[in-house]
Amino acid sequence: MGRMGGFQRHVLIIGASQDVTERIAPMLRRAEFNVHSAKPSPVVFDLVLGTSFELVLVSYPLRDLALDDLIDSLRREGSWCQKAALVLLAEPDHIDDAVAMVDLGVNRAICLDWPEGRLHQAIGDLLEVAPRIALRVLVHLKVEITNQSKRALYQTVNISRTGMLIRGDDALDPGTRFSFFFGIPDGRRLVEGTGEVVRRTNPTREGAAGLGIRFIRITGEGGEQLESFVMRNGS
Repeated sequence: MGRMGGFQRHVLIIGASQDVTERIAPMLRRAEFNVHSAKPSPVVFDLVLGTSFELVLVSYPLRDLALDDLIDSLRREGSWCQKAALVLLAEPDHIDDAVAMVDLGVNRAICLDWPEGRLHQAIGDLLEVAPRIALRVLVHLKVEITNQSKRALYQTVNISRTGMLIRGDDALDPGTRFSFFFGIPDGRRLVEGTGEVVRRTNPTREGAAGLGIRFIRITGEGGEQLESFVMRNGS
């Protein structure tokens, strides 16, 4: 199967109950992951060998499948998931055993009785993924192209503490860097900094035509102001 098309990131949940999947999936979708699930069976070995997932979440203890064999398949030379983050979703009575697996092919162990906020923070910290919120404000961009400055006006679709999705008339190429500024509701000062285009969205799949932006630098108090705004409105 190889790499999945487009820019959206993909996560695989293995062996989790429906209740656990329904609890975790919304967190991942808010972070723009496409969520897939699989029952623990030998088919999973071929799946992780031949399909690219950025994150693999595994129920622990894993029933009907040997965890060591799964880790071997994930980390095997040539596996499409060799560099994927592997997280164990541990039942409360087994969290200590799950933690002992960290650094043995496992990146992190998460206890299923943690509150929602702690679960989200644990997954977000691992991938440096921040929750995004819908926000409609105008963004002013200044792009330097062949020693000439070009100014453009865009509108945000959503925003996080690490980046934003914007739309406008000019479709900048991925890799384009620019300076920007915008205001947020109740903000004392403008949020100013530099950013980079990392992707163009697929309107059919993502529901919006635009540009995915990562923040390279936010100056002054703008970063704290933006983070506070996102945290207040991201629940």
